[in-house]
Amino acid sequence: MTILSVLFAAFLPFQCHAAPVKDQCVICHATLGDSHQAILKSFSRDIHREVGLSCSSCHGGDSSSDDAGQAMGAEAGFVGAPTRAETPKFCGKCHSDPSAMKKYNPSLSVDQEVKYFTSVHGKKLQAGDSKVAVCTSCHTSHSIRPAKDPSSTVYSKNIPQTCGKCHSDAKLMGSYKLPADQVAKYTGSVHGKALLERGDTAAPVCNTCHGNHGAVPPGVENIGHVCGMCHAHNEEFFKAGPMAKAWEKRKFHICSTCHNHHDIQHPTPALLSSDNGVCRKCHLAGSAQSKAAGAMKAKVDEIEGSYKAAEKSILTAEEKGLDMAEARDLWDSARMSLFQAKTAVHAFRPEKVAEAADPGIEATAKARKSADEAVHEFGQRRVGLGIASLFLTLLALGLYLKVRDLESGQG
Repeated sequence: MTILSVLFAAFLPFQCHAAPVKDQCVICHATLGDSHQAILKSFSRDIHREVGLSCSSCHGGDSSSDDAGQAMGAEAGFVGAPTRAETPKFCGKCHSDPSAMKKYNPSLSVDQEVKYFTSVHGKKLQAGDSKVAVCTSCHTSHSIRPAKDPSSTVYSKNIPQTCGKCHSDAKLMGSYKLPADQVAKYTGSVHGKALLERGDTAAPVCNTCHGNHGAVPPGVENIGHVCGMCHAHNEEFFKAGPMAKAWEKRKFHICSTCHNHHDIQHPTPALLSSDNGVCRKCHLAGSAQSKAAGAMKAKVDEIEGSYKAAEKSILTAEEKGLDMAEARDLWDSARMSLFQAKTAVHAFRPEKVAEAADPGIEATAKARKSADEAVHEFGQRRVGLGIASLFLTLLALGLYLKVRDLESGQG
């Protein structure tokens, strides 16, 4: 089977909708060289092809004519390949038309083009910068897949790589005076590790924070809202705390001032350290604020320590076959207290952290006591069993000796 027949067979489904059985676009372009055949091969898996659209659906022209002049003539509505500057409106012919999109997927948004021109990319494109990202930069030209398809360039796990095609290009980013290490930083962040190492597709990626078609860097005034989409309680604690007004006055970024931007690390109590913690960026050692940070750290350390100690005791008991269901319940309830205590740190009030942590500390103490007592009782029973076994052994030996003496006397 020739490459031409393979490609032609791949395009036979075009007999539905507007495409004829014999698509002359396919037949002709399959003979024009490797680059054209590569396009046809890519398009064989494109979502547009799967819903019955053909080359002429986007590029115009008469796909039933084998006359190149007629097929690609102005009278046939041929528009050819768009320039980068023309691409958003080219795609928007359908994707901004509710009646057109309703035929294929009524749930798809039809405001992508409008949003795009509100983005940094769109504004620069309108200003004459043709280097910026357009639709095909992210979605590709002829191998577009739905966002939920793992092979799609805009599938969540592929987003960093897709954005990185431009944003990791030092030369390109240098022309805009932007860093080119965002993707590298993200990859090593708590979010990046969750997505790329553990496969958690619910973890934030580039477009989670920056948006999709209307992508813009979050401003000072809305970073808290962006992070708050996932970390709602952290945002609530911060806004109700003593730092909110001071940070607003100084134009500090609510979350990124302490946690950074793309390289966000897993938070630990070390952030509150009086020696080199994040609070020391602004507050001197020995100040009331540093003491408050120390008190919060001490309380978080306390519940973390009690939580781990209780876990160790429970595991020791369970290894001996003891039922630790009640202790496990107490320990599980302390896990929520630990989480709440770490969240309450954003209130910057030691009493709030203590309020969240103390019930967990009490629960873990009870769980640990229950496990330790069970292990001790188990040990006591084993000692008692050992003594009883020794007594019975000695008794049996004594009886044996007595019987032997009696038998000897009879002899």
